[in-house]
Amino acid sequence: MKLSKPRIYRNSLAGPSLLISLFLASPLHANCNFSDSSEEIVRGSVYIETNDNNRRDRFEAGIAGVNVSNGCEVVQTDGGGNYRIPIHGTQILFISKPAEFDLPLDDSNIPQFFYRHYPNGTPKEIAGTSIEWAWPVIEPTGPLPTVLNFGLVAREESTNQFAAHAFADSQARYEIGQDRLREDLVNPLIGNPYGVEFGITVGDVVYDNLALYERHKKMMALMDIPQWNLPGNHDINFASPDAIFANETFKSHFGPTYYSFNQGNVHFVALNNVEYAGDGKQFGSTGYRGYIPEYQLTWLQQDLANVPVDKLIVIATHIPLISEADDGQSEPHTGPTTENFSRLLEILEPFSNIYGIAGHDTSNSWKTEVNHNHGWQGQPWIAHTLAEVRGSGWSKGLSDARGVRDAIMDDGNPNGFYVLKFDDKAVIPDFIPFPFGPDATQRLRISLDPALSEQDGGSINRGSVQADTKIVVNLFDGGARDSVSASIDGGDAQTMNYAVRTDPFVERLSSKYQETENEYNPAARSAHIWEMNLPTGLAAGIHRIEIQAEDEFGQQRQGAMTFEIINQ
Repeated sequence: MKLSKPRIYRNSLAGPSLLISLFLASPLHANCNFSDSSEEIVRGSVYIETNDNNRRDRFEAGIAGVNVSNGCEVVQTDGGGNYRIPIHGTQILFISKPAEFDLPLDDSNIPQFFYRHYPNGTPKEIAGTSIEWAWPVIEPTGPLPTVLNFGLVAREESTNQFAAHAFADSQARYEIGQDRLREDLVNPLIGNPYGVEFGITVGDVVYDNLALYERHKKMMALMDIPQWNLPGNHDINFASPDAIFANETFKSHFGPTYYSFNQGNVHFVALNNVEYAGDGKQFGSTGYRGYIPEYQLTWLQQDLANVPVDKLIVIATHIPLISEADDGQSEPHTGPTTENFSRLLEILEPFSNIYGIAGHDTSNSWKTEVNHNHGWQGQPWIAHTLAEVRGSGWSKGLSDARGVRDAIMDDGNPNGFYVLKFDDKAVIPDFIPFPFGPDATQRLRISLDPALSEQDGGSINRGSVQADTKIVVNLFDGGARDSVSASIDGGDAQTMNYAVRTDPFVERLSSKYQETENEYNPAARSAHIWEMNLPTGLAAGIHRIEIQAEDEFGQQRQGAMTFEIINQ
């Protein structure tokens, strides 16, 4: 049974005409700056719902110390669970869920922790310009209710050990992409086989086609867990003239674009770091940049002021905070980043335990250690750019028997998802590749580079060894602080060398299927490759390579490969 939605009382004392005049007099907000004449006060409470009747009864206790925000200011509920906060038209009121409670969910398992205050709906005219919205936006919500209460349900058991799904860029553009998403992601997760508490999608929920939101929500709801979302650059309603109203369609389906909630000993913060320029000129051809607006940082500073410093802080964004890989042998390899990352670091300074998750990069996954090289003087932490659910795209690569494309990423990662395993202040990210190809279940891929020269044009890893052949291992979603070793024919394990380079497996796929219906993207330098020279003088016959790997979180991976030398 679903939990009920927050109770909304609509016996407002203010008449509709007054509210409309206040709304029209209010300037469009860029940095939480409103005229005083547009301000209203919203009152209510956060309480323990015990009988699922959608209202706060006298015997239902309030919950003290809950963060309540209008997106600009943050207040906390008092000892009776009551709050009072200003609100303006086109703001969204939201709470930060305490760890000991569950939120009500809608029919799509979207957490109901917010109220959209849009008396007249999304504006049809902005700065004197009429707007024809490309996709449906927020309908008028009418007068502000006299009281806005949020009823939460006490958890039967609250523990600091739990798991969550993390999804980067589900990003279907057409119905066939949604079909493939359903087959790859949704079907295996029905019944919650990993025992997670919730899932979070870190942006690019869809690919520009915002009409797919409704179907997407219904599909993801089949996992029967709460689904949190934040917007990406492909979730923008491009009719918006600027960043302020760029996510009106997203908000109509999912609520606020930045927020926080608590689970176990973790404080989760979702930030919208996709700043849209509107006309596409200010930030180049893309029309957006990775940037956290100052009003969000102001909100975050207030939000974190009420969070104990011994909590683990998980920062979720769409565009990576920072992404880089360096093997010391060549120029550091870098990816997308957030321009004002240093401002975020200033706000996070009191906290020792931090982890960042992001998506956006369709070519590479990264685990960047944030340390003194980035101006961070505290305990180093990981800014993790996740491998993507959609990989290089739902239309890329060979189709399997289901009709689902390979979609391998340019760095050699299969597309997939994550199980984030939390234990108090620690987190272990477990990447789960989708089941395409023979190597996916091993969590790593082994290649010879250059490949054995074929004798008959149809052999597989059978032929003559070429000069300077290397064993190349792609440890999916790995990073520079992992260790990988190789054993040949049962011999002693030898430590492999970390190298920032392309995956030869992707190079061959890209070359073989270039300009065909099964086309792959060109290989990109990868942040999780290891290599070593294949021993010379190996005799003709069948040989085996066995790989042992351990990532920086202590997770162990194994893999094996055989090859056959027939001529020297």
